[in-house]
Parts: sequence; structure tokens; C-alpha cells
Amino acid sequence: MSHIELPDSIANLVDELQVVQLVWQGIPLQLPKFAVYCIIDNPVFDRFIYRNNRRMALIKLGRYEVPVIDPFRGNIDQAPEHVVIISHSKDDRFGLYAYPADHVTDDVHIPLYHRSVKRIVRDFV
Repeated sequence: MSHIELPDSIANLVDELQVVQLVWQGIPLQLPKFAVYCIIDNPVFDRFIYRNNRRMALIKLGRYEVPVIDPFRGNIDQAPEHVVIISHSKDDRFGLYAYPADHVTDDVHIPLYHRSVKRIVRDFV
């Protein structure tokens, strides 16, 4: 397990990385499953906003408004088939954001020694 640096609470428990693969506009993107908060099929957007000249959608989930952003820096013009909601934290702050997806596969497993594991987890640990 020395090939990657997973959090200690996870590293002792796994021999492989569980991955959620989403496809957006024909381009696949892999996310570590431990960073995925939930997957919503047939999402309904509550409203649209503009930030940094990009059109984003917002989905209201309880007390959270979750921004749906294009992972490739495009605009969100309409609701996709799915959204993958991702959790992130920094210091003692927690937040959610989402990526749109035309297709989602949530049962992909990659051995920890695979060369792509470090790239997949680097933004989430």
C-alpha cells in the first residue's frame, strides 16, 4: 500500500480502490468512491447561476444548495441523466458539489498498485 497515500482510516481496510466512473459528453471521469456523497438519477435543478462566466445549476438537498458544475469547464444548460454529488472538506469545513453525468458505473475496482490510483485520489486526500 505504499504506492498511494490514502487516509489511515481507509488504507488498512482495502486492497483495491473502489471507483465511481461517470461519463459526461462522451468523456469518462473516475472518482474515488469514498468521495462520492450520493448519485441522483433524473435530477431536477432548482435554479441556475453564473460564476466566473460559467453557468451552473443548483440542487437543493435539505439545508444545502449543491452547485452542479461541468468538470470540463463548460456550461450546464439542462438537467443530465444523473448527477454525482461529491463531498469535500478542508480543515473543519465541509461542502458538497456535483458533476453531471450521462452514464454512471459505481462498481469499478482498481488494485492499489495500478498507476492510475494516485491520479484518481490526489484531489480527495
